[in-house]
This record gives sequence, structure tokens and C-alpha cells, in this order.
Amino acid sequence: MIILTALMASCAPKETTLTFIETTDTHGRYDEFANDAHLIKKMKAELGDKLILLDNGDNMQGTVFQYCANQDAEHPNLVSEVLNYFPYDAVCVGNHDIEAGRKVFDRVYSETKMPVLAANVIDEATGEPYFTPYIIIERDGFKIAVLGLLTPYVVTWVPDRLRQGLRFEQLESAAEKWVNLIREKEHPDLMVGLFHSGWEPMAQNLPSNHPLGRENATKWVAENVPGFDIIFYGHDHRTKADKMVNVAGDTVCVLNSGHRAQSLAKAEVKLKKGHKPQINLELVTTDGEEEDAEFLAMLQPYLDRAREYQEQIVAELPVDICSDDAFKGPCLWVDEIHRCQFDVIEAEGIHADISMAAPLSSGKTLLGGKLFVEDFFIWYPFENALSVMAMTGKEVKDYLEYAYEMKSPIYNFDSGAGLIYEVYDKKPKGERIKILNMADGSPFDMEKTYNVVMNSYRSMGGGNHLINGVGWVQEEIKNHVVWQSDRDLRSLFIDWAAEKGDLDSVPLNSWTIK
Repeated sequence: MIILTALMASCAPKETTLTFIETTDTHGRYDEFANDAHLIKKMKAELGDKLILLDNGDNMQGTVFQYCANQDAEHPNLVSEVLNYFPYDAVCVGNHDIEAGRKVFDRVYSETKMPVLAANVIDEATGEPYFTPYIIIERDGFKIAVLGLLTPYVVTWVPDRLRQGLRFEQLESAAEKWVNLIREKEHPDLMVGLFHSGWEPMAQNLPSNHPLGRENATKWVAENVPGFDIIFYGHDHRTKADKMVNVAGDTVCVLNSGHRAQSLAKAEVKLKKGHKPQINLELVTTDGEEEDAEFLAMLQPYLDRAREYQEQIVAELPVDICSDDAFKGPCLWVDEIHRCQFDVIEAEGIHADISMAAPLSSGKTLLGGKLFVEDFFIWYPFENALSVMAMTGKEVKDYLEYAYEMKSPIYNFDSGAGLIYEVYDKKPKGERIKILNMADGSPFDMEKTYNVVMNSYRSMGGGNHLINGVGWVQEEIKNHVVWQSDRDLRSLFIDWAAEKGDLDSVPLNSWTIK
């Protein structure tokens, strides 16, 4: 009887409970992460290896001190220091991590102690994934597979020179390919997706039959690619903790922790051999947590080096400027970017006829007086390059027609300079822009080809102004590029302002709303 009882006990199904925590889209705001760090460390101490910590990318862009860390080869990068601090169990690559350039992200990821995932980023030299496609984590006799995928739309935002030798495959087809391979080869007890791709396409996204698929493909994959138990995702900065049923009738859990330490996405998973996982979901806010003093101490040298850089005086701003004034008509927030773009191009020996630019953040104000380096990170928060595109007058008009529709998000609300035009707000879509003439008084010609200067995000199809607005095919956009800068536009903007000294007090007044 004793022997029989022992045998029955040994044959009893094993079970365990694991806790998954996801962070995503910190954008370098680790100065806001100390509360999260304290809670994560506390959970690590309580749960040990039953805590699985995942990050979903977009860490290498967004703050002055992250920018400084990316330029600094003498010290470990800020991102690798943070990821190693806990450490994380795996990290997925984000589009803004690619935007930092291979010189930066190769170095950062070589410093990390954990696998870096992105199955659909392909090394063109080998035809194999450049990063680790997936990992198997074993806990208490259970196998957990974690598959990483990145939105391929990075090719529409990041210049070739920053991602040289890499090809980005469609996320939907890659998800189907890899989940089938993993389940056949590894037979995991739990299948986890770690996607840097938002929930579902927004209105301005490309159609789903585009070769790149959907920019935000998580919902589609969760519904249409059976095999996933949990999908953690990021990129769209929108928190979510929900369950849904896929085409096979299975439950899929989907979680997004938001951005900039907004919350932690938590999945508590009970695994039992022969049974489906039991999963509880939660978005954990950390506002009430104390700050992790050790984490802040690790951060401090980076903050000190950044402070020395960002406190440098650049120029004098004669009046207050506000980004939201762009909705009312010409404003200095955008027009100084136009002036900078024109002057930078002229200094390169290239004449730009027209400039396109947008405010890149909403609700931002810079007060008149001395401008410091840190102010330009508010004024121009992204590391875009500068491009010159060859466009006909008809294409310029179509661009402006589309741009006027793109009032949300604000960074897609471009205006033009170098020409004079009117906006008829009450007219039907496509009939709102009337171009009167060029800024120098010469006629505007719908058939003539103009040199148009804009940031590289826009010149590569970002926002779809050139695709949905002008009607170009994504693969052909590069054929219209006349020139592109090697340096980021914000650095060029800072140098331009420093040389100018006193910035302008009057906008260009290139357009009016009728």
C-alpha cells in the first residue's frame, strides 16, 4: 500500500506558478523608472527564478541623457546597464533602437547579459535572423518559448545607412512560420510572443495587403495565428490587459504596459501537465512604491554627464512659442524649423525650393529668453536626418492636402514654406489647398519639379504623406531622394541656432486658413 501510494504520488501531474512582467517603450526615461525598479527587485527577491522579466524595446531614444549615452563610447550604454541591473530574461528590439544605428545598437546589445530577440530581422549576408529569433526558458520541468518580432515598418522610418545589411520581414507571416516551427521542434508548455508592434492599424496606416503587412499587427496575429498563449506587445504606447479567442477557439492573453514606466504588465501563469495554462492578467501601477536608491545611484553618472551637456546655452528666443499654435496657422515653432532646413541645405550647396515640417510634440511651450541644449530636445525630440526630395508641383499640392488631414497625431501635421498657399477648411477633402505662388513671387507650376526639404522620417514614407497623399509606391520613394544628411536634424538645428544667436520673432506666414 505504501509503495502504491508513492507510485501514485510520483505520477501526479507537476504544476508550478510563474509570474511574467513586461516593460516597454521606456524611451530612455529611466529617471522615471526608480519606482518600477524597486517593485521589480522586490518581486525578484520573493519569486526568484519564477519571475520572468521581459522588455519590448524602444529604449535607445527619447532623452538627453540617453542621447549622450549613445554618443559615449567610454562607458557602458545606459540601456545595457538598466537591462543588466535586474537582469531581464529577454528583450525585444524596438524600431527606435534600430534608429540609433548599427554602431550604437550593436554595441549596446553586445553588452547585455540576456538574449536580444527579433526573428524577422534578417542578416542579408547569411539569410538568417540577425538577432536571436526565440528562446526556451525552463522552469520546474516546464518549457516556455518566447518569440520576438519587430514591426517591419522600421524601413519606412530609418535610413538605410543606420540599418545597413538588415532586411525586415512581414510580422504576420513571420509569426506563423516561427510559432509552427517552435511548437514542432520544442513542444513548449507555454508559448509567449514578445512583439514590438501595436494592437491594430490606425487610420493612416498602409492597407493590410502591403508587402510590409500591418505596422500594428498584434491583434491580427492573436486572432489568426493559433499557438500563442500570451502576447506581450508595445510600440503604440497604449496599455492593455485582456483575453480574446482566436480562430482555433483558444484563449490568447494580450498585454501592453504602455510607455515611460506607465505601468508593469503582469501575467501570473499556473502550469499543470496535461492541462491548459491558467492565466491572470494585471496592469500594475508603481506610483505608491518607494524609489530604488541603488538604481538611482547607478543612473546618476549618466544624469551628471547629460546635465553638463544639456545646460549649454545655444541661442536667444525673443518670444514664447507653443507647438499647438501650428493648428491656427503659421507659427514660429514650425517656421524656425523651416528656416533651419533651408539654410542647412544651402550650406551643403543644394538649393531647396520648398520645405515641409511639423511640430513633433503636442502641448509644448518654450519661453522667451535663453535657449539651452535641453530645450531643443523638447523642440525636436527625434533623431531624424534631413532629406531633399524631387517632387512635381502637383505632388507638392497632394502632399499638403494629405498633411492638412493629419492633425492627429500632431507630428503628421506638416505645413509648407517657400510657397504661399491658402487652406479652405470648409471645402471637401482634396480641395482644401490653393497654392498662389512661390514665396519669392514667382509662379507655382504644377508640372515643374521642385527640390523639397523634409525630415528623413517623412522622406521614407513615415506618416504616409508620400504614399497615401502623393501616391508613390513605398519601394519607389528612394528614387526621389536627392540628398540626405549624415547627421541628425536636431544636431543640425542646434548648430544652426547657435550660429544665428538671436532667433526670429515673426513667423514666415506662408499660409492662411480661409
